[in-house]
Amino acid sequence: MTREEILRTLRATAKTAMDLGAGLLPGQMTRRARDDEWSMVEILQHLIRGEREVVLPRLRRMLVEDGPVFVSSSASRTGFAAPPQSGDWSAALAAFRRVRADTLTFLDALAEAHWERKGTTPTCGTLTIEEYARYLAEHDLEHLAQMETTRAAVTGAPVPQRV
Repeated sequence: MTREEILRTLRATAKTAMDLGAGLLPGQMTRRARDDEWSMVEILQHLIRGEREVVLPRLRRMLVEDGPVFVSSSASRTGFAAPPQSGDWSAALAAFRRVRADTLTFLDALAEAHWERKGTTPTCGTLTIEEYARYLAEHDLEHLAQMETTRAAVTGAPVPQRV
């Protein structure tokens, strides 16, 4: 994924999530397809918390510190920071847009050399800012696909085929 593709993906995620939630009832937003899966709102909360509490603070440290080493953010086996929370879809979408705007403002302001600044994570090893942004974009795509599957399960509609 090129830098342009990374930024395009990061810019598109909020709209794609909004489109996936369009027309769903509040109960469908919080319904899990299976007990071991997350609901639409829980997936979005996971994206918010991971970016707000882990990814963006790490990116900021990578810019100002020389080779920071990060401690694990995983409080449980569910991933970032804490288990997902349920809640209101509209509020979660607004919160996601805010944190994503902050991330994009940060990335858009980087000088060319800054994209190569490094930090070391406990799960991915040493990454540049560009590699970490790529990870974030790929993480978005993974969870958008999860949202598609969840939407299909809670509505009974088939997952749309991508062309």
